[in-house]
Amino acid sequence: MKEILLFYLFLTPFFLQAQEVFSKEKRDNVWLFGSFSLTNPLGANIVFDFNEFPVDISYDFIGMPLDFTNASICDTSGNLLFYTNGISIANFTHDTIENGGRINPGEYTDVLVEVGNHLPQGALILPKPSNDSLYYLFYEELSRAPEFGANSKRVFSFFKAIVNMNSNNGLGKVVEKDTLILGDTLDVGKIVANRHANGRDWWVLLPEYISDKYYKYLLTNEGIINGGFQHIGENHYYGLGQASFTANGDKYIQYNLYHLGENYLNIFDFDRCSGELSSPLRILDTLYAFSGGAAISENSRFLYAPTDTKIYQYDLEADNIEASKVVVAEYDGYYDEIPDLQTRFFMAALAPDGKIYISANNSSLHLHVIHEPNKKGLACNVEQHGIELPAWNQFTMPNFPYYGLGPLDGSPCDTLGIDNPPPTAGFEYVSDSLEIHDISFFNSTLFPTEATDFEPLSDAWIWSFEDGTFSNEKHPVHTYLEDGIFEVCLTATNYAGSDTFCDSLYINVVATEEPEESVKNLKLYPNPVSDVFYLSYLSDKEGHSVLYDTYGREVKRRPLKRGNILQSWDVRNLPSGVYFLQGYVDGQVVFSEKVLKLK
Repeated sequence: MKEILLFYLFLTPFFLQAQEVFSKEKRDNVWLFGSFSLTNPLGANIVFDFNEFPVDISYDFIGMPLDFTNASICDTSGNLLFYTNGISIANFTHDTIENGGRINPGEYTDVLVEVGNHLPQGALILPKPSNDSLYYLFYEELSRAPEFGANSKRVFSFFKAIVNMNSNNGLGKVVEKDTLILGDTLDVGKIVANRHANGRDWWVLLPEYISDKYYKYLLTNEGIINGGFQHIGENHYYGLGQASFTANGDKYIQYNLYHLGENYLNIFDFDRCSGELSSPLRILDTLYAFSGGAAISENSRFLYAPTDTKIYQYDLEADNIEASKVVVAEYDGYYDEIPDLQTRFFMAALAPDGKIYISANNSSLHLHVIHEPNKKGLACNVEQHGIELPAWNQFTMPNFPYYGLGPLDGSPCDTLGIDNPPPTAGFEYVSDSLEIHDISFFNSTLFPTEATDFEPLSDAWIWSFEDGTFSNEKHPVHTYLEDGIFEVCLTATNYAGSDTFCDSLYINVVATEEPEESVKNLKLYPNPVSDVFYLSYLSDKEGHSVLYDTYGREVKRRPLKRGNILQSWDVRNLPSGVYFLQGYVDGQVVFSEKVLKLK
């Protein structure tokens, strides 16, 4: 007994020195869109509030046009603090913040005061590390370049501003602005940031114009540190496009359109300790396109690259990334009221709800949405013009870093005593071949173990397939030898703990649970259906509805809303055959209907 007591006393001081535990911040939980509405000359703006689930979409007359440049930030609880269009700054009351009425002055930007700066990803806001009140706003100057032609536009400068949100009783004040960080000819926009491996600081990356040169800066609690530059890969050229980091921070993606027919993706590995790029890969696409974007699924595996007419998916964990390209959507010809305003594809962004939203390259009353971006191929479930907007949006998509990335546990830069929390296990699955018993599983665990290069965990992933077999792979492919219902469980482990997630897998079997009374007056018509069927119901609770094929694979998903609801389901792009529509409330099946799809 004495030895046990002494051992306990020895450990007590260690446990008293509790380290800081990283938690995913809600700083991107409010998205702002919109410009001057065609139906309201005062201009209505659109608000996406991801503090609600499903996301609450409304409009507000904030008075700031957000056409291209679009950056905002919330506090750690998801409350909007301030935002900018690269010309002015407004706070959460939609009033111009003190000293924020005009930033980024210049001959060209002077004519953009009424519309906002014309740079996709032309601004980015980051919280100053270890500070509850100071925020850094980074932005670029758009100017004319006579040496390139009278109408040519180039970016010549990279600036910063500092906002103190403790000033003016929480309404904020711009305490510094238009401070030059870099004077050079830069690529247009594409300002992106990635969390440093210490879990606190931020890397900011931006490319030079017509060059293989990339500048990097580190935002710390001491301010901005110039991290120098790096020459790597092939020259990149001016063009519309988008840059992005993977959610786990280990890859940097840059998509550029150049000369409308020579578009390319640049893909690099990224070292979160040093900020260095490596392993450059260029993928050329000769598709004639007017616009393009790039966003990556939250499991960091699937890159989505929209052009104006197609959305490509690439598997970033494939041995041959270029060969993994598949088309997951083609523009279906839809337009909003005016034929010239076609709802094609443009910029994309990963949202706090795990979905990827895509803007149109015109003014539009809709966004596109990828409902299941963690899944491979068509199972990602692209819904074109699936998000109806209460006002017109023109081009824009807000620019945020990924706020769910913590320290790289076990790495040489894991020096601040910040620990990732235990993981939240999760996975997706699809049948990845013509054989319905072959199932591909895609890990979607939040806070996964990413430092296996430094301190390997042999049991980071433990899969149980309920057929007597197991796997330690991150994304296993498993073959079932018979039909049936199997409860698949994933236990994910990092240095802080473990978590288990289980889901029922139907192999050539369809669920038959009886509906609950929370959904009444259910009607589905027409059935059989060739293009669109309608679902009407009365519900006193919220949930979701899922359309499955006969293999038990999810092909479409819609929210199940409270009230007397009439909902349309567009199935024109689905193959003919039998499908099953199931509704879920509180994790329970509340209805199950068979749908016959005709050619």
